[in-house]
Amino acid sequence: MSVVLQAALTAGVPALFAGLIWLLGGYIAPLTRFRGLLSPVAVGGGYLLAHDFVHGRPPFPPTDATHWLFYFALTGIVLGWLAELPADYRWLWGAVTLLVLSWTMVLGFKPLIQSGYWMPVNGTQIIVILTVATWLLVVLVAPNGEQEQGAGLPFLLAALGGLSAGLIFYNKSASLGQLAGSLGAIMGIGVLIGWWRRTFRLGRGAVSLALILMALLWAMAYGYAELPAHSLALLYLAGFSLALTRLKPFMRLHPMARFLLRFALLLALVGIPLWLSFQAYMATQSEYPY
Repeated sequence: MSVVLQAALTAGVPALFAGLIWLLGGYIAPLTRFRGLLSPVAVGGGYLLAHDFVHGRPPFPPTDATHWLFYFALTGIVLGWLAELPADYRWLWGAVTLLVLSWTMVLGFKPLIQSGYWMPVNGTQIIVILTVATWLLVVLVAPNGEQEQGAGLPFLLAALGGLSAGLIFYNKSASLGQLAGSLGAIMGIGVLIGWWRRTFRLGRGAVSLALILMALLWAMAYGYAELPAHSLALLYLAGFSLALTRLKPFMRLHPMARFLLRFALLLALVGIPLWLSFQAYMATQSEYPY
């Protein structure tokens, strides 16, 4: 299979799957009441398809630590359903998400500690920092999924996924970059639906799951590829910037101004490091076996 066809399948099939689920949940009368439950299935199922295209279906337990993301996506669909609980019970979603994230980070990075690549104390600190940062990212940005409608939020998430893909790719992991790009493509199909139906909402569950999967890919690229710590921090800051519109000073802005502000921040925080990584890659013409 050619590289171009492989890339098209990896991005296109998951996106089409997600689009079909969103259309069924939004516009088929018997299914509209389950829209909040179907939206996380669109994201999680799309990611599972992408992972299957890139790596195949991993054994359980995985022999490669990065393949824990496949099984997290299955669990993440359930977390997405919990995110749609009424406000009085949403603390349960936050608590379960923190617990599952903690365990996933431990499973993902335990080989680095066991091999001695990370010292136990330093490795534990990194795991705690990444877990808390990812949890805060999700808790702060997930409400946008139910508050914003139309193509704006899907576009920003698609841009974040696409920029992440490039940054990861040029820091020595094509496979993780492909998966990040697939998440961007899944969000991209949401852009088309949002342009067509201005009332389209991703929902809390879909936004939270997409962000967790992206953050786990960033973390894995930091641990197992060559994504620098400062680039990892900028990716998290770019994710946090999506929540700015919920602050009172920004709520007074015109909707287009709020969108353009966040898009500009994404370009500054991730686009500039991506360009620098691309320049460094072209200068060295390095090759890597991923």
